[in-house]
Amino acid sequence: MTIFSKKKKTICHICGRNDGTKKYGVGAAGQQRYYCMHCNKTFQTTYIYKGKEFNIAAQVEALWEKHHTPEQISTELQVPLVKVKSLVMLLEEKDV
Repeated sequence: MTIFSKKKKTICHICGRNDGTKKYGVGAAGQQRYYCMHCNKTFQTTYIYKGKEFNIAAQVEALWEKHHTPEQISTELQVPLVKVKSLVMLLEEKDV
């Protein structure tokens, strides 16, 4: 009896494709790095520093629209307050 397992393909965080990624060593903190053969960029699927996560700006925007303070957002997302304040400034400029 043969058991087949499907390998989960990693999606590129830059171009969004999953048919051309391959392992590319490990990052400084020990997380697996990947290389995309389509956009020629490297990325990680997890980061220790949460400010580098792909969708952090969208998360900050969602919490800001729910009337959270920058301090609350910083604590909840585990992102430095300076990063949150810079994203909030961009959001406020966009609304003007």
